[in-house]
Amino acid sequence: MKQPPYTVVGVVADSKYTRVRETARPMAYLPYMQVAGIGTMQIELRTRGNPEALLPEVRKAVKEFGPDLPLIQPATQIEQFQQSFSNDRMFARLSIFFGLLAALLVATGLYGTMAYRVSRRTAEIGVRMALGAQRGQVLWMVLRESLLVCVAGVMVGLPAAIACSRLLRSMLFNLSPGDPLSFVAALTGISFVALVATAVPARRASSVEPIVALRYE
Repeated sequence: MKQPPYTVVGVVADSKYTRVRETARPMAYLPYMQVAGIGTMQIELRTRGNPEALLPEVRKAVKEFGPDLPLIQPATQIEQFQQSFSNDRMFARLSIFFGLLAALLVATGLYGTMAYRVSRRTAEIGVRMALGAQRGQVLWMVLRESLLVCVAGVMVGLPAAIACSRLLRSMLFNLSPGDPLSFVAALTGISFVALVATAVPARRASSVEPIVALRYE
């Protein structure tokens, strides 16, 4: 069957048609009445203010034009974008929740470990302070141990995170698996959590009185 000739009246850029994730493809816009086999029509309206307030007027206009024409799934462009990103947002919320849970577990475990080590070394800390160690030196001693633990954890976890990020490529939108900003933010967050979790035991260790510590058993 010979195709009817078309007259080109303009050129448009490539566009996405169904999903925001799809690759932009060449588009052609044809007159609705000149294309056979199309059973539905999508009409876009540009409004000012709340677009949902215009919906009753749109229904009335469609009914006056054609009483037998149904108005199927009217929605704003914002709602359509939200539906397109619904899975991405759910994944992001779950990631944030489990990330915060992991940070809480790290802080709890690190705090408990450092508090236990400080309590076990109370006599040693007292001897150090009795021999002239300053409170700042004791504080740095405890913080340094926490720093070493964090560095060891980062050295083990960072390669594993980079390897696992490749598996999440399909779940990321406009973000590469090796995004350096994300890794820098994660390392900064881990360092902050470790510092806060260690601050209380370190401060407690630096405030130990030498006499009391030497009597500690």
